[in-house]
Amino acid sequence: MYKRILVGFDGSESGLKAVRRGAELAVSFGSELFVVTVVPPPNVMLGPLLIPEVVETAPFLETARRRLKELSNSIFKEYGIDINYEVLEGDPTEALIRYAEEKKCDLIVVGRRGLRGLERLVLGSVTQKVASRAKVDTLIVPT
Repeated sequence: MYKRILVGFDGSESGLKAVRRGAELAVSFGSELFVVTVVPPPNVMLGPLLIPEVVETAPFLETARRRLKELSNSIFKEYGIDINYEVLEGDPTEALIRYAEEKKCDLIVVGRRGLRGLERLVLGSVTQKVASRAKVDTLIVPT
C-alpha cells in the first residue's frame, strides 16, 4: 500500500514510537523508510551582558546526525531494515512536507508530543500542522 514512508523524529519518546511504527509499516508493506530530524535555523538571543548573540546550530546538527545513525543501527537490528536518514535545517513543518514531496513519500508518520494549554497555544503543534498541510496520508502515533 505505502511504498515510501517518512517519519519525523524529534528525539522524544513520542518520536521514537513514531519511528518504530514507521519501521513496522515498512516491514509489512515492503516500503522504503526515511527518517528525518529537523533542526531550527540559527536564532538570535540575548547573551549574559544583554548583547544579542547568534546561537549556532552546528553542534545541534552533529548531535542529530549521531543520534540518527545510532537509531538506524538499532532499527536494523530490531526490524532487519535499513533506513534512509537525514538532518535538515529549517521550520520543522515545512521541511517535513517538502522532504516528503521531494522523495515522493506516500505516508508521513509523526508522534504526538502532548503539549497542553499555553505551551500548545504559543508553540503550536508540528504534528497538527503537518497533518493539516500534507498532501499525503499522515499517521499520528500517540504518546
